[in-house]
Amino acid sequence: MARRYTRRVALVTALVIPVSFMAGCGSAVTEQNASTASSYATGSKAGHTSYPLTVESCGVKQTFDSAPKRAVTLTSTATETMLELGLEKSMVGTAYQRTRPIGAQYKKAYNSVPVLAVGQPSMEKLLSVNPDFVYSGYPDGFSKSNGHTREDLQKMGIKTHLSPVGCTNEVKTLDDETKEIRTIGQIFDVNDRAEASIRKFNDKVNAVKESVKGKERPKVFLYNSGEDAPTTVGGWAYASVMIDAAGGENIFANEPLRWGKMSWEQVARADPDLILIYDYKTPSVDQKIKTLKSIPALKDTKAVKNNAFPVISLSLAQPGPRSAEGIEQLAKQFHG
Repeated sequence: MARRYTRRVALVTALVIPVSFMAGCGSAVTEQNASTASSYATGSKAGHTSYPLTVESCGVKQTFDSAPKRAVTLTSTATETMLELGLEKSMVGTAYQRTRPIGAQYKKAYNSVPVLAVGQPSMEKLLSVNPDFVYSGYPDGFSKSNGHTREDLQKMGIKTHLSPVGCTNEVKTLDDETKEIRTIGQIFDVNDRAEASIRKFNDKVNAVKESVKGKERPKVFLYNSGEDAPTTVGGWAYASVMIDAAGGENIFANEPLRWGKMSWEQVARADPDLILIYDYKTPSVDQKIKTLKSIPALKDTKAVKNNAFPVISLSLAQPGPRSAEGIEQLAKQFHG
């Protein structure tokens, strides 16, 4: 792919978890926590939920006798899933939105929900709003370092939910995201809203796939961070699925991991057409591009020679209802 690339800032989001690290979230996650098995809700159909409803998420099975009324979300992915389903009146708190601007379509609803903390709330702050349901998109939302594990909360009679999209070490698919939307719809008895959201999501993704069908697939290296060695995504990452759906090819798609460190020499050997910048504000996109251009091993790659640095923001690259928008923006950057 020799064409000159004109950079457009598109914005997509945080991806998934490495061996002992979660990109953009500022806290460690153990491999043991990240590999818990999970499944989805049983006992309801589209329409009204039939309670009791049993849900297993990341190895924890719970039974809901009714829809929660006092939910707290600990990650932006969980927050936007709830708001996508119109559940702001069932929420008493949100957290950890500092590097992930809320989607414009959710802003009014988001502003009606108390923000408990810029990062993760303390256990005291969390309990101050008397939650009956605590929902996280990633394992570190429930980590010991934050003072509130799922076990701790469940001992207090508080239901918890951890998105299976963010907790298992296996290949991700876009169906994992739609299943998560459906599960939250079932828990809160808003199944029709969930199905409408899933149709909207699938329509956007299918339109993108149709638009890139038959086009040359650029080789893409996703750059998260790092100077001595870059942190990037392997084939188990949701971001890798997004790159594929947008008509690109993750150069490390065959690596059996979500996030991890590679060498600059490995990147150079793959000779990516594009280097996709993962944007979470600090360091800035310009700083990241400056770093990439300073790496001797990359100077002869097509991406660097052609100044081909598309951008994806943390808010759109995470698993969540807006990841369909992220796929749309990636396709525009990959294919013009």
